[in-house]
Formats: sequence, structure tokens, C-alpha cells
Amino acid sequence: MKKIKLFIVLFVVSNVVNGIKAQEVTVSAGADVVSSYIWRGLYCGPASVQPGISLSSGNFSVGAWGSTSFESSWREFDLYAGYSIGNFSVLVTDYFFPRNLPEGEDNGYFKYSDHVFEGTLGYSFGESFPLSLAWNTNFAGDDDYSSYFEASYSIPVGEVNVDLILGGTPWKGAYSDGFALINASVKASKEIAITDSFSLPVFTQAIVNPDSKDVFLVFGVSF
Repeated sequence: MKKIKLFIVLFVVSNVVNGIKAQEVTVSAGADVVSSYIWRGLYCGPASVQPGISLSSGNFSVGAWGSTSFESSWREFDLYAGYSIGNFSVLVTDYFFPRNLPEGEDNGYFKYSDHVFEGTLGYSFGESFPLSLAWNTNFAGDDDYSSYFEASYSIPVGEVNVDLILGGTPWKGAYSDGFALINASVKASKEIAITDSFSLPVFTQAIVNPDSKDVFLVFGVSF
């Protein structure tokens, strides 16, 4: 079964690469600095820098994203490949957490069992109705097939863009012990003009996890 799942991942990546070869490639790189790393309503680490690089061509994209806390108590390295058509998108993500995690001293990157693979299906209704829906399920490296679903709605308020986000998990897994709402948040983003030709994107996000009864307030800046 693991070989079949790995074949599916390699098949998706191979098709993405073949599609990229036939079209013009766009490369983008950047990084976020966040006051704490909160992911889907869960606390993952303290203040962190989160760099990323992506290659896109037409409807295909591949990339790498990571997170490293300033205290070196958390590191993460993820690879992803995605494809979009119209308002639909599909994404495969390979999550990996290196050796210096508190409980991950023996993790080795080239050991398949130390990775978690997730498939994501997304749908965006478009600018006229800025609602986005996503369903995420771990299909390898997680016997519980942990899943997360989310709806987000964007509202422009003057120079600030406000995102209303609601997310949950349908069954027992890595997120909770059963069906639960785990992420209710409001995110406000804007760009601060530094010069006439350069501005700095910043955001503040208030997050409530009703399941764990936890709250977070996160500030971030993008470069």
C-alpha cells in the first residue's frame, strides 16, 4: 500500500514537471516572519521565519516551504506540487519535520516513513463572491487519515483586506479526538508604504480554537 501511495505522489510530480517543461516558468521567492507559528488553529512553535520558493508554469506549480523558530525548537521542510483548472485546484504536500524536534531526533529525510503526505482539494468562487473552500486529508504517513476542512471569505475594508476563516476536522486524528471546530479566526492584511516604489505587507490574525479552548494573536510581515 505504501508503494502505491508513493507512486501516486511521484505520478503527480512527474506530470507537473512535464507540464512545466512545455511552458514559460515563473520563479518566486520570499519569507514571512511571524510572532508565533499557528497552523490550522494549533500551536506549532514560537516566533519563526518561514521562507518559501516556488516555480509555476501555466496551471502547474511546485515549491518548497519551511519554518524555523528563532529558538531552534521547531523546524519544518515541506515540498508541494499543485495544479489548477478554472476555480478548482488540487495540491499534494510532503511534510517533513527534521531531527531537532523535541520528539523527532531520529527523523531522516530519506526515510519514507518519517514523512506525511497530504492531498488538498480546493474551490474558489471568484472575485464576485470571494469564498474559498478546501478539504485536506493525510493519505500516507498517518494511519488516522487526519483531515481538515476550511472556508474563508475575504472582505476589503479600505486599505485593509479582512479574511474570515472557519476550519474543523471531521473525525479523530492529529487535530482532535473527533469531529471538532478547531479554527475560527479573523485576519487583517495591508501594505505599509516604505518608499514610493516599495511597500511591506503585514498582517495581524486573531485565532480561537474552540476545541482546545485556546486563543492566539499573531503578527506577521512578508518579504
